[in-house]
Amino acid sequence: MIDLRAEPGPGAIAHRPGSDLPSVRRLRHRSELPMLATAGTASVGAVLLVLAVAGLEEPGWLTSAVAAAAIAPLITALVMMRFLYWSTISNGVEVTPRQLPQLHTMFRDLGAQLGMTPEGEGLERLPRLYVVNGNGTMNAYATKCRIRRGYVVIYSDLLDVAYLNGDFETVRFILGHELGHIHCGHVSVWRAALRPVSMLLQLGQSVSRAQEYTADRVGCYLAPEGALGMVSVLAGKHVGTHVDVDAYFASVDDHEDGFWLKAANFRADHAVGFRRMTALRQASQEGWDVHGRML
Repeated sequence: MIDLRAEPGPGAIAHRPGSDLPSVRRLRHRSELPMLATAGTASVGAVLLVLAVAGLEEPGWLTSAVAAAAIAPLITALVMMRFLYWSTISNGVEVTPRQLPQLHTMFRDLGAQLGMTPEGEGLERLPRLYVVNGNGTMNAYATKCRIRRGYVVIYSDLLDVAYLNGDFETVRFILGHELGHIHCGHVSVWRAALRPVSMLLQLGQSVSRAQEYTADRVGCYLAPEGALGMVSVLAGKHVGTHVDVDAYFASVDDHEDGFWLKAANFRADHAVGFRRMTALRQASQEGWDVHGRML
């Protein structure tokens, strides 16, 4: 059985403050910007088409209504941003130098490697980190609390991997992944405003999947030792510690890489485990600059 906290391969060197940080453009998965541009163009095109049809065949009030509906996602995103922030953090525990200090130090150090500090401004300010009760769900996410401020939430069941099982490297990778979302602009309001139309056009999952790969690339840059620990998300926080990683990948290779796997991956907003873990294994061996498969 492989120790999930084993030493990384020769190319997977953890980068510490002061090292040369790759540009955001280089950190991005190669499909992220093309997918985002496609979704944005399709969204704008759909709105303009509806406006044109309404302007030609319907009264002026309908054109105004359609125009209002076009900006509604942006207004909704701004309102929900504040509501969800307060709904979440008022039922969670903030991680501070006095509250879960080991976790706070890890988070602060990871942020510093991305140029985020407690004294910074806007997106260069270290986001706040909150723990919420996972109730059995293993998840973490980054999002906005203000137009130029983000925050990170990690579920308690993910932290059990560190505090109960002693695997802080996996948690380090996860926090690096979430900070990567903020660093690479994935939590911007305008991206949220594009989501309704892009989801309707079946593009939203592909945009999200590319963004998740980008965040994984950042996580592998910051914390390569924890990348393969993501198998615990697939198997569970306790069983994951007993998973033989070599046997897992042997099983992946034993499954047909055909139409149905590609279809399942295409419909997923995160790459399916077979795809994601394969990319993480390659990154742990060769270094962070690995592009996971979109299909």
